[in-house]
Amino acid sequence: MESRGRELRSRLDQQLINEILGAPKIGSCPQSICSISSDHRELPADLFVAICGDDFDATQKIPEAIEMGVQCIVTETEPPVDFDSSICWWQVDDARLSLALLEQAGAGSPAGKLRVFGITGTNGKSTTVQYLSSILKTAGGVVGWMTTVENCIGSSREAARATTESPAEIADALACHHAAGGTDMVLEVSSHAIDQHRVAGVPLEGAAITTLGRDHLDYHNSIEEYHATKLRLRELCNDGAPFLHPVEKQKTGCFGYLVAAPEGEIDEVTAEVLESTLSGTVARIRLKSFEREIHIRQPGTYNVSNALCAIALADACGISEAHIVEGIESAASVPGRLEAVEGGPGKIFIDFAHTPEAIEQVLQSIRPMVSGRLLVLFGCGGDRDRGKRPLMGAAVARYADELFVTSDNPRSEDPECIIHQISEGIGVHQLVRKEVDRRKAISNALDALEENDVLIIAGKGHEATQEIDGHKFPFNDCDVVRELIAQSHEREGELTR
Repeated sequence: MESRGRELRSRLDQQLINEILGAPKIGSCPQSICSISSDHRELPADLFVAICGDDFDATQKIPEAIEMGVQCIVTETEPPVDFDSSICWWQVDDARLSLALLEQAGAGSPAGKLRVFGITGTNGKSTTVQYLSSILKTAGGVVGWMTTVENCIGSSREAARATTESPAEIADALACHHAAGGTDMVLEVSSHAIDQHRVAGVPLEGAAITTLGRDHLDYHNSIEEYHATKLRLRELCNDGAPFLHPVEKQKTGCFGYLVAAPEGEIDEVTAEVLESTLSGTVARIRLKSFEREIHIRQPGTYNVSNALCAIALADACGISEAHIVEGIESAASVPGRLEAVEGGPGKIFIDFAHTPEAIEQVLQSIRPMVSGRLLVLFGCGGDRDRGKRPLMGAAVARYADELFVTSDNPRSEDPECIIHQISEGIGVHQLVRKEVDRRKAISNALDALEENDVLIIAGKGHEATQEIDGHKFPFNDCDVVRELIAQSHEREGELTR
């Protein structure tokens, strides 16, 4: 078959096509396929995977695809009665699954040439990926990662566009990383990606769930369904590969995970916070293979849980205690995760916390270290789970001395309505300031900040834009804070002249 469109790295022969798709409903399987597309805007291609999604039904574009020269169709629907038999039509149970398997095969099945790890969970995924990547590097690996924050492929690093990219982008990233001499890849895997099979065809050497809380109920029908989706990550693990699941501990500052070990045993690993400051945390970790104190550079007791998750997964995969300890204690912080911004009269931190559990963990960790007042600026995203908005308000009200309620990414919703829904959970609180404009709200919070106070600006973390009414505008919390502090210093300088 003549190649068109985006060429695959590895031509798919007839045997491989039949192994993935089975026998076609109509037509004969071609000798080979060199290009695939699931986006009608990227046609022509040899094969078009037509997916019926929530927002767009690509099966409506099949006639147009054929007019553009597509010779093979993969979809979940039956072909029309009078369909042209010269076109090959596969009817499959799950078009998204078929697409992912085709993309991995078309990239030369690179995941089988690397050690790939998967990290999912409600909170802590990016930080856990960072911890595990640091351990793997310390152990001598050439490590790449794909997270909400950034993708590191070979020696190239760039900002991520999604928590988990499309099957084509994942397959290409794995192939590029292997070609660059990579040995390991750590993937942050969202519940959407698991449900949509974006990482299908990627065998995992180990995987973990960091935490299980409430999120994405605009997509999943219930918390139970959301949690069940997270647990499906285990289905991608190789036989005998370790899989970690969080265990809830009643004692504050204690964390635990159950590890399904390669031998089939279930082990429990635990960690207990011994000392916590704004400069980091000391904890005692207990694994089957070793027990010791460890220093974590990042503040926040919940980071002990993230570190324990990475430690236990690395240990279950046979990495030495020495490499684990060095990797954790040298791990860099993730942008937008309790990221400190200097220059204000008190302490200022930017954090990505955008769920009730996450914001509570952050504030619960920071509150005992605040000698002055705790100020918190936050909002909730539009077009997302509305039920969590009052829960966010209630969580912040439990810990903050002063609340600044503002816009997050309102998207198509009225930001005033979102703020009202958040306020329903706050109840009676003496100091609550409401401001739709996030920049103005940050300015108000900085003006209120005094020596010994701590200001947490939550919700957006590393994000470089703010989405309002269908448009994305440049906006980064760290940059805005630095700009406002610089302007304040300039005004102070003018007054002293």
